[in-house]
Amino acid sequence: MAGVDGINAAETVLIAQRKYADLKHRQSQIGLTIPEAFVHGIRHIGYRSNVDAIAELIDNSIQAYSQRVDLVFGYDGSVSLKKPSQPAVVDDGHGMAPEMLRLAMMWGGTHRENDRAGLGRYGYGLPSSAVSIGRRFTIVSKVAGGQLFAVTLDLDALDAGKYRNSAGDVALPSARRAGLPAFINEYLRRTFPEGWHSGTIVVIEKLDRLDWATTLGMRINLVRHFGVTYHKLAKETAIHVDGHRVLPIDPLFLTPECEFFLLDEDRAQSLDRIDIKVRNPAAPGQEGQISLRYAWLPPSFGAIDKTRDAVGLNANARFPILKDYHGLIFSRNGRIIDVQSRVPWTVFINNDRYIRVEVEFSASLDEMFGVTTTKQQVSVSTAVWHALREAGLPKAIEQLRGKVRSAKLERRSVGGQRQDPTGLEEIFKRLVQVPSHRPVRTVPLLTRDGVSLDLRPSDRHPLFNGTASKIETSRALRALVGQIINRASSSGGRRRSDYECLLEDWSDVLTRTGITDAPQILGSTDE
Repeated sequence: MAGVDGINAAETVLIAQRKYADLKHRQSQIGLTIPEAFVHGIRHIGYRSNVDAIAELIDNSIQAYSQRVDLVFGYDGSVSLKKPSQPAVVDDGHGMAPEMLRLAMMWGGTHRENDRAGLGRYGYGLPSSAVSIGRRFTIVSKVAGGQLFAVTLDLDALDAGKYRNSAGDVALPSARRAGLPAFINEYLRRTFPEGWHSGTIVVIEKLDRLDWATTLGMRINLVRHFGVTYHKLAKETAIHVDGHRVLPIDPLFLTPECEFFLLDEDRAQSLDRIDIKVRNPAAPGQEGQISLRYAWLPPSFGAIDKTRDAVGLNANARFPILKDYHGLIFSRNGRIIDVQSRVPWTVFINNDRYIRVEVEFSASLDEMFGVTTTKQQVSVSTAVWHALREAGLPKAIEQLRGKVRSAKLERRSVGGQRQDPTGLEEIFKRLVQVPSHRPVRTVPLLTRDGVSLDLRPSDRHPLFNGTASKIETSRALRALVGQIINRASSSGGRRRSDYECLLEDWSDVLTRTGITDAPQILGSTDE
């Protein structure tokens, strides 16, 4: 960490923290809000999911010069390890001075106010993200050579008036010497065998807004999302979720060091990068840069069998990225914050998954991009759209579309289009076929009860009356599981968690009843 005048970067930050804390303590505390009402309202600040909320804590850790950030799960003595009760973000950054801890818990409490060099500038991220997930959170921090200090905000205690002083004002408690929960002590012992010298830990408890019902669901979603969001920052800070390293994923698939670049023989094809200098009229003296990255992908890029479309079980590991990051990808200071499929001159449709466009901009242009305090979406100004048009973005998109169309025509002329034989509909059609000397009749897979109209399996269907062969039944079962997995991949938040929980519970039932290869069935994506 470089510095000036013999003071390294971490020491410079701690000096700034102490100056900021001293200033705030000397200023009069005339409130602008009703604290309880404000906190309840801020819980609805609008994070798209827990992923975006936790990303705020990751941002803080990266900006604190952390070399490693971990999302660690505690279970508070529960015998089940399926669902965590205490997620904690742990880093090895410079930490916070005790005087700064209480301010860091307050909305707007940051010594980096309006700083445009890093990822944050508002001081809203830590408390907003924490209360969007649970009703209690604790910040524990330690500076190099110092002791552990902590401060806690409990919304139930706030509602009960326990934070009000004798004058009737809400006052958060000062930071106090603290210990750590057992699961964090164990994590630190394993991860830092030579000692954890400095850093910050945010523990969230009383979880009432957790999107996922299981640890597995959280891990799958967070690893993939963080892999894309922080792929440009992965060399500086290693991110881990529940012990699993987050590997960088370039959503344009142009970076050889990133995940899925070498998945198979297909490669992304790039167009020339364009850089634009723009002056921000809302911030005098602020000039920033917008960079445009382009790529187009072969039509087989998301498929396992390259002769068939990326449908159902034939979709490879790249396909969820193609679906989730479909449109203009906006990146601020190297951190992806939004994807938009509608722009003033076009709309990205399904076929456009194979064209990739990234708009990278510096934080000095935040006002022009309408960056929100949660850093999860942009509202692009007319001036920026004009600058992008002048830089040739509409023409580049059409050029990319033309290249994909040409590649599809060439593919058809060489091998022709083949239908995916692993879809449920095709398998069920084959299952109800009878010898040719009999009339062909379609037997419905499902039927409705005549009284309650509840949907149930049809006893007449070969899958349920015992006449289907083992191979046919196995194919149908795999196809069904594949459909559920694909539906989970295309869903978000609690719906995605419901699908994953359904599969996990089903796997447990099969295992308990003697079918021990259920996990292999669930994990398979081939026919």
